[in-house]
Amino acid sequence: MDQGNYLVLLLLGTFIVVIDGQLLYHNGKRYLADAGSGTDESGTSMARLIAVLFHLLALGILALISIVDIGGTGAQAIVARLGIALLIVALFHAIALGVLARFRQSQEAEEQPVSRLGGRERHAVYDPVVTPVAGQRGPEPRVSPDIEHSGPYSTSQ
Repeated sequence: MDQGNYLVLLLLGTFIVVIDGQLLYHNGKRYLADAGSGTDESGTSMARLIAVLFHLLALGILALISIVDIGGTGAQAIVARLGIALLIVALFHAIALGVLARFRQSQEAEEQPVSRLGGRERHAVYDPVVTPVAGQRGPEPRVSPDIEHSGPYSTSQ
């Protein structure tokens, strides 16, 4: 591949990587802010870190692809290398979206109200084992009075 084709490949590939990385950063920042966190600093920082990692990985792969002999001459070589670069950029984009989605899920999980005993313990203590009688509210259903004493059930006999 001659010098002109090499530069065209690097310029086109770099342009695509930079545009996609900026889309990841700006939309990722908005996506994480929509998770409802009180402060969007952590979302902005995470989106920035993911975008930087995306840029570094994609530009590194582009540099490696540009020196590998794929075959073909002129425009065919550029198109083949650019196609490989686009597939790899798409793979990195999908991985970055997965990381953003996982971070958003962890943000949403942190923002759920926590009881005095904590999230998981709350279910074990407060959620009823049986469904309450129709018309009763809350996790602790009331029992009906016993027949003999006109009062709630007791454990003493």
